[in-house]
Amino acid sequence: MQTFLLKAKLVVVINGTTMSLQRRLVDRRLLFFDELGEPTTLTEYEFQLGYERREIEISEEQPYLGEVPHVRNVAPDLTCFPLKQREEALRRRRYLEGVMEGNTILPNKESLKEKLAEVAANLKDASVPSVSTIRRWYSRFVGGSVVKLVPKHTDKGRSNVISGELEEILKNVIDEIYLQLQRHTISVVVGEYLKRVDEKNALRLPTDQLTKPCGMTVRRYIAKLDPYEVDVRRIGKHAAKKKHRVAGELLVVDGILDRWEIDHTQLDVQLVDEETGLVIGRPYITVVLDKFSRMIMGYLLHLAAPNTETVLRVIERSIRPKAAFLERFPKVQNEWRAHGLPARLVPDNAAEFHADDLIAGFNELGIEIMYPRSRGPELKGSVERFFRTQNLGLIHNLPGTTFSNIQQKGDYKSEKHACFTLAQLEASVVKWIVDGYHQTPHRGLNGKTPAQIWASGEACRLIKLPVDPDALECILARRSLVQVHHYGIEIDGYGYHCPELSELRARLKPKEKISVRYRDEIDHVWVHDRFRNVFLQVHIKDKSMLGLSRELLKAAKKALKESGNFNPSFEQVHQCYRDIRDDVEQARRSQKIRTRRAVARAKLDKDGWKIRAAKPQIVSAEMDWLDKPITTGIATPFKVTYRRPDTGSKS
Repeated sequence: MQTFLLKAKLVVVINGTTMSLQRRLVDRRLLFFDELGEPTTLTEYEFQLGYERREIEISEEQPYLGEVPHVRNVAPDLTCFPLKQREEALRRRRYLEGVMEGNTILPNKESLKEKLAEVAANLKDASVPSVSTIRRWYSRFVGGSVVKLVPKHTDKGRSNVISGELEEILKNVIDEIYLQLQRHTISVVVGEYLKRVDEKNALRLPTDQLTKPCGMTVRRYIAKLDPYEVDVRRIGKHAAKKKHRVAGELLVVDGILDRWEIDHTQLDVQLVDEETGLVIGRPYITVVLDKFSRMIMGYLLHLAAPNTETVLRVIERSIRPKAAFLERFPKVQNEWRAHGLPARLVPDNAAEFHADDLIAGFNELGIEIMYPRSRGPELKGSVERFFRTQNLGLIHNLPGTTFSNIQQKGDYKSEKHACFTLAQLEASVVKWIVDGYHQTPHRGLNGKTPAQIWASGEACRLIKLPVDPDALECILARRSLVQVHHYGIEIDGYGYHCPELSELRARLKPKEKISVRYRDEIDHVWVHDRFRNVFLQVHIKDKSMLGLSRELLKAAKKALKESGNFNPSFEQVHQCYRDIRDDVEQARRSQKIRTRRAVARAKLDKDGWKIRAAKPQIVSAEMDWLDKPITTGIATPFKVTYRRPDTGSKS
């Protein structure tokens, strides 16, 4: 018959969940952890009751049945004790060796006294131990270990005066006041505890009074509580896990493209609009990093909040080779060799990483998505660490930086010094990544650079790429089912048509819907022809929409409708698009920015499309005032009201 003991590492099954006994807490409760690290505490009575009811079973698949679990260890040596205690242990051994003179037993009492006097004289020790003391030392000096002669000062200490009814009162006070999210101080606990003890004593006879402990005794009791359990109650479970996390194992990645990590962050820098020169806010960056080589596989700078389209575009850029992409940045000197299809991707649990379109595309490409547990940024720590490196190495050195916190920022005026546009920032980011970060020795790579690790990894890895780049674009796209009409198809209110689509419509059943793939770029969509089993590229009918963003056009229409114009014209939509393309809700942080932005932002009223600019910016002192009407760059001009600074008259 097998037996078990309530010792550490005992594996049990509680209501179907496998748990391991961690330790006993100060109040003698049993602390269990499940496979995900979730804690559970039980008293011995609760454990025994569950064991009798068969709600708690002892797992047979463990090495701790029939024996006391233990961890291999080595006894402490003399250096583990304070200096004064070490010197005392050596002094005692000299006395024992002096009186024994190589024998294994002590001499008789008379001889022992004489030898003790001789040893004390040689050691010049005024405090000669007695015969009974020497015999006590001898009984402990088994095997000649000097550690056995170390004084037992470590066993000394105060006895616990808080016990019985006093302890029950204190436990209630700690549970009701101290172990709460309000995080009351220990002084509050001490005051409430002494008050409750006084209330108890008021109802007792003088001979039956409870002895009130001092405040330091209560503080020592609280200090012995389990730190993790205290933090769970005072700062929350997730914060306590992060504070007490233990990195017991090392993540091993076999080679390049085995594990990608992806994440977003908002950069600590203010950008300005290319046309108006006004501050438009802080951009976001989405980064994909190869865990093995620390190479940046791809990035995407955007002012809108991260969404599914953002993830699809940055993954597509990460897979593709970067040679054609780097032609946009002539100042970059080194190659960006990172490319290829990965084996797995590690995101966080944001909504954009759970979209059906993204999961369907990854399944087709054979990319495994490894979702970490909630609030576990350390599970993709490499990309998180990259953001800090980027801030310290680049972002915090740019004009208009906001720094990481108000202490670092000091009196620096970010809005005043902001001068970088989105295009200029992107050029700096690419230059820093390719010529800086990829060429810098990395501590986690044994002093090698990410570019060197990637180059050596390419020699022993077959890098896969899609045969057709258009197929990759079609796979990593948004998906929808639409009906084909005589005028083509509509996606988000924009028409698409081509001769092949007309032929496809003639062969479809009445009201049959077809699959369409589309991206944020409004130029074209991909239509599935089930008869030939191919995707057809269908371009937009209105060629004036080429190069525009689908999401920002939606925002433009929404802004116009909120202003009261429920039937905006084509020119109004385009003007509104220009005004808000770099000005999204997440990029405007303060009332000051919104006030300055309102000067150049389009406004609608019942009379038509107008802009009121009370203080036009003077680009040059020699610039002449315009006598020509100002236009928007589109077919229909709009009226501008401004005031001459010299005369004050309106024009």
